[in-house]
Amino acid sequence: MFTGIVESMGTIARIEGNLFTIAHEFDEVFSTGDSIALSGMCATILKSTKKEFTVEIMEESRRRTTFGAAKKGDPVNLERAAKMGDRNSGHFVTGHIDEVGLVTEREFLKDFWRFRIEISPKNAPLVVEKGSVAIDGVSMTVSACGPDWLEVCVILHTFEHTLFGHKQVHEGVNLEFDLLGKYLLRQKEIASLGLQ
Repeated sequence: MFTGIVESMGTIARIEGNLFTIAHEFDEVFSTGDSIALSGMCATILKSTKKEFTVEIMEESRRRTTFGAAKKGDPVNLERAAKMGDRNSGHFVTGHIDEVGLVTEREFLKDFWRFRIEISPKNAPLVVEKGSVAIDGVSMTVSACGPDWLEVCVILHTFEHTLFGHKQVHEGVNLEFDLLGKYLLRQKEIASLGLQ
């Protein structure tokens, strides 16, 4: 479980088949089996030094995330797994990516950046204005939404310290919709099938 509060940014140092090695600044040797969010996607650490760790991203995960197009040198958002009892300044984020959205608009408006992101219509019911969404692992508040898009307003600190500062129009972002919305929608689907 994660909170959507990005701790730092890392860099893809090497890609060898399914193995991705990430250069990081945590100055920590992770234990094998530790979970970490890479741009919102939960991954399991296989080995680690104080400066790098390696995870496996299988083909299925690459196909469903931005890692399918990742290359050496790309930046990634990093968040270590949440500790029970710690404050959660974001929202509950599982690290399970629902889809790759497409940045269609990126605009600076006085003191914030506005991003519009295209989403699939099937996931539109999971998005509500003032609700939560994780974008590349960043906990964000939805400022507006439509039948196949959502918008977020990004403060300068977040823009400068996460992937938002690197994302351009026509680039993909990993999206995880709010967990509560998923369960409510699933409950509605079950009820409509008469399975309750």
